[in-house]
Amino acid sequence: MSLVLVVAVLAAIALCERTQPLRFEPLPFLRSRFGTDLFYLATGALALSLVMRAGAARAAAAWGTPLPALGALPALAVVPLAVVLHDLFAYLAHWLMHRSETLWRLHKVHHSSPALDWLATFRAHPLEHALRHLFSPVALLLLGFPLHAVAVSSSLYTAWAALNHANLKLDPRFAEGLLITPRLHRLHHVPDSAQRNLGTIFSVWDRLRGTLVRDPAAPLRPLGVPGELASYPQSWLRALIEPLRSATNAREA
Repeated sequence: MSLVLVVAVLAAIALCERTQPLRFEPLPFLRSRFGTDLFYLATGALALSLVMRAGAARAAAAWGTPLPALGALPALAVVPLAVVLHDLFAYLAHWLMHRSETLWRLHKVHHSSPALDWLATFRAHPLEHALRHLFSPVALLLLGFPLHAVAVSSSLYTAWAALNHANLKLDPRFAEGLLITPRLHRLHHVPDSAQRNLGTIFSVWDRLRGTLVRDPAAPLRPLGVPGELASYPQSWLRALIEPLRSATNAREA
């Protein structure tokens, strides 16, 4: 059911992106590097996620100890709480990727996309995909959340991430006090504000840290890796080895 939800959301977003009144900017469906990003989706977001989540579930079943307070919650409250905590743990992982030079080298792959659409959501180094698929789900499972709550929270997180990367000109600014919108996340992909708007679902984490940018006059172009807009590799293989190459060059410098 969770996979069906994600596929349905992705299909709906892709369809809306083809609708002129809803489109943020002209972008062909088979845009540049479409095949590359499709490969990222197949290898990182799908195949790797299935393997990682299966292993995480087994580990949590063996080691996880439910928190006493969790068992006292009404059943209808467990999934919303899982969504909030999933997004919080994901925020921490994202913050670490921007904070650590080693993790930033991996995360640059995601920021290298020169245009945003539903498929650009999944452009990420395989090691980043592994970290993303492990960090929040494992934390929730170790806290004792049931598998169905973790599956639902993971699916909602993925669906919202795809919406925020979509090539849509949605502008629900009334919701930005609580939620990250496509406009807010697009600002995160602008080099000058790449350290801002790190949240995926909820904007409250950035608001608490003072890193939320909501300026409607802020530029939404260009997009890409800060300082490497034209030079960062776009092919899958070159991006795969780029973090290792840049780390080697940094040690030799």
